[in-house]
Amino acid sequence: MGSKVTIAYYSTTKGVTQQQTGASMVYHGKVFKIHKPLFDEEVDVEFEKEIGELVGELEEKGLEPLLDESTIERYETWDIESGDVWVMYRVPCAKKQ
Repeated sequence: MGSKVTIAYYSTTKGVTQQQTGASMVYHGKVFKIHKPLFDEEVDVEFEKEIGELVGELEEKGLEPLLDESTIERYETWDIESGDVWVMYRVPCAKKQ
């Protein structure tokens, strides 16, 4: 390769980098996979994760989603080897007092 490469790693699913800084808001992610066979014209697939379900999961973990102050982010990436699609929701949260 011949050159030095630096990679900055930030955990998108655990919010570790934000917690280390002492920030009051951390991000927690939820990832799920949509399998390639589900992209058939005859199959009806729900491609959206129910946000209420996701918020409930975070609240059970002692977190308070900051829905009025921030934006829930959704990212998708296509696995070129399998044809599956990976979806991640990134939710801003604060720890419940």
